[in-house]
Amino acid sequence: MTAEFISSDKQEEETGAQEIFGLKLTTQVQAIGIAVLGILLAGGLAYQFVLPEFQKGGEFKQKITESKQTQLQLQAQIQKKAEAEAKQEEAKQRRANVTAMFASDASANTVLLDMTQLVNRINAGVQGDDLKAKITKFEPYLPPAASAAKAASASLDPDILTDTSFGPSLAGKLRRKKFKVEFEGNFAQTRNFMRNLELLQSLLVVRNLKSELISSTQAIEVDFVKGKIIPVAQPETKIKTAFDLHALLPLKQEEKPPTPAPSPGAK
Repeated sequence: MTAEFISSDKQEEETGAQEIFGLKLTTQVQAIGIAVLGILLAGGLAYQFVLPEFQKGGEFKQKITESKQTQLQLQAQIQKKAEAEAKQEEAKQRRANVTAMFASDASANTVLLDMTQLVNRINAGVQGDDLKAKITKFEPYLPPAASAAKAASASLDPDILTDTSFGPSLAGKLRRKKFKVEFEGNFAQTRNFMRNLELLQSLLVVRNLKSELISSTQAIEVDFVKGKIIPVAQPETKIKTAFDLHALLPLKQEEKPPTPAPSPGAK
């Protein structure tokens, strides 16, 4: 009786179960369907809400990485700019140091006075005008009329160095005043004059130096006993020295070439 009752109940359950597309909706099938539906629903919710958040997180991380890279690039540019400014400042300081060595317009205009004072110091204690050193010629160099007219028509300073006598790199970057000088004195006076001339101004340059003996006298006495002529002092010589004196000056402010703009990488 028991077996028949169970079999009868099982048959009733199977008979009472609904079918969809030929599939009987038993309790087990329904449970599986509900589980699958829950998984699909969870997947849909994850796709709709969770996945975009993950994407936003990835985009946020990417933006952080890009921001760090941009920051590093900005720091590198700032460092390059600082280095470029430091180099520019160093170049300005070097230029100032070199410019300080040049003659100035004031010193170039007083060269004759400075040289006269130098000669006066050399002659201190010397008796007799014939024995004193002297400057016999001091003439500023005047450019040929054609060159002066050309410079004037082009509104150029005639003192600007246009030749390559001091090197190609200095052409057009310096001014020069030239003087023709002649000096007379004995050997010691001439040596003293030329040595101290270099101390008047650092960038006074001597060119085309020529020296010639004008006269030489020798003090002597005669020894009649021995029948000899004996010199009693050093011979007195007079030397004539001629040279071109170049005073190098920096360009005036309005004549300076424009400073080149820094490269884009140095910004």
